[in-house]
Amino acid sequence: MIYGAMLAGGSGTRVKSSNVPKQFIEINGKPIIVHTLINMLKVQRFDCIIIAAREDYIDYLEAKVAEFVKDSHRVRIIAGGKERMDSIKCVTDAIEHEFGVTEEDVIVIHDAVRPFVTEKILNDSIDAAAQFGACVCGLPCADTILHSAKGDVVDDIPKRSELFCGQAPDSFRLKHFLEMQAALTPEQRAVITGTSQICTMNGQPIHIIEGDAINFKITTDSDLLMVKTLLKR
Repeated sequence: MIYGAMLAGGSGTRVKSSNVPKQFIEINGKPIIVHTLINMLKVQRFDCIIIAAREDYIDYLEAKVAEFVKDSHRVRIIAGGKERMDSIKCVTDAIEHEFGVTEEDVIVIHDAVRPFVTEKILNDSIDAAAQFGACVCGLPCADTILHSAKGDVVDDIPKRSELFCGQAPDSFRLKHFLEMQAALTPEQRAVITGTSQICTMNGQPIHIIEGDAINFKITTDSDLLMVKTLLKR
C-alpha cells in the first residue's frame, strides 16, 4: 500500500490577514487544503490519503471534500494531535487499525499548505522511499546562508553548495518509520520541526529528491498573496 498523509492541525498564526487557520482559507471557493489534496490525488498510486485535521474543522472539511473531490473514496479525514508528531501518530495509528502494515508499505507525509506539489515530486518520493527507506524533498539553496547564534552578528557563512532548503513531502517505508517513531524520547519529540528529523535522531540516512520552487509553503501573508495570484490565474 502507498499512503499519503496530510498534516492540517496547525493554526497558522503568522498569517495575520485571516481569522481562520491558513489551510482552510478559501480561494476560488475551495480551501487551500482541498487544492493541495486535488494535486495529490492526481497520483493514482496513492491507495489512500489520510488527513489529520483540527477536530473543529472536520465536518467543514468533509463537506468540502465531498463537494470538490472526485476521488473522495481514497480520502480519510481524522482528528489530528496537538503537535506535528502527534498528528503523524494519529495517521499511522489509523493505518494500522484499518489496513495493517507490511514491509513494502510506503507513507508520503505532506503539508496541507503546500498546494502546488507536483506529480513528479510525489512519484519521486514514493520511488525513493521504497528504494532507500527514507527520503526528503529539497532544493539547493539559492541565497547565501548566514549563521548567527544570537541573531545580531554573523558568526560564519556556510558553503552554499552543500546546503539545501528542505521542503515536504517526507517519505518512508512505513514499517521502519513506525519503529523509529516508537524509539523517540519525549525530549526528541518536543524539538522536531520537520518529519525527516526522526531519521537523524535514529541514525537513518535520508535520500534527497529534487524539489521545485513552486512547492513553497504558505507561512506568511506574502506567501498567501502569491498563492491567491497563482490560483486565480
